[in-house]
This record gives sequence, C-alpha cells and structure tokens, in this order.
Amino acid sequence: MKFFMCANYAEDPPVSISLYIRPPSPPPMCMCYRLIDTEMQDLVVTEIRERGRRAWANFDLEEHRKKAEAEEKAKEKREWQEYYVEQRAMIDEMLKKKREEELRLAEVYRERQEARDAERQGKKETARAAKEAEEAGDGKGKCPHWTR
Repeated sequence: MKFFMCANYAEDPPVSISLYIRPPSPPPMCMCYRLIDTEMQDLVVTEIRERGRRAWANFDLEEHRKKAEAEEKAKEKREWQEYYVEQRAMIDEMLKKKREEELRLAEVYRERQEARDAERQGKKETARAAKEAEEAGDGKGKCPHWTR
C-alpha cells in the first residue's frame, strides 16, 4: 500500500529504538494532493462549502447550547436563592411567634403568681387578725375552740 505525502516530507519515518518508545509521528498527509495547482471541480468546491457551513452550524449550535445551559444554571441559582429567602423569612416568623408566645405565657404566669400571692397575703391577714383576736381574749360568749 502506497501513501501519498506532501512534497516537504522527504524522509522515511525514524526507526524506533524500542517497542515501547514510539518516535514522533510524521507530518499529516495532504487531503487534496491531486488538486494542487489545478482548478477545483464543482463537487469539491461544494463539499468544501458544505463542510464550512456544517462547521459554523455546529459552532453556533454549541454556543447556543452553552448559553442555554448558563441561563438554566442562573435561573436555578435564582430559584434556590428565592427558596432560601422564603425559608429564612418563614423561620424568622416562626421564631418571632415563639418569642411572642413565650412572653405571653410569662405574663400569664406572672399574673397567676401575683394572684396567688395576693390570695395568700389575704389569708395571712385573716389568720393574723384571728390570732390577734384570740390572743386578746375577747370572750364574746363563745367557747374557745380547744374546748369543743
């Protein structure tokens, strides 16, 4: 099998020193070696134009795909940020409600404690007044309670 190579490639490929060490590859072969210095056929011109058109179409398609991916990524990032903001607002609202509930419960407990203290104070006053009356010995005709 014979390969046609460029005119600037005048030497044979270098011989390998070892089976594992490969020499550098030769320069590439020319694709259109027959068409140099000749007029190109219409089929070849059409093929070259079609290759160029396909290359530009692939390039545009790749750019469009990358742009769409970037937009999708930005949209997803925006959605996540909005989600985080909503979650944070919900958590803040829950914490605020919890604090308000704790303050309300503390106020209720304080009012109950004050009511208990006032009732206890009233009972102490009544007991002290009864004890003073008993110690005064005002026997208003009643028997002392220990004689019953």
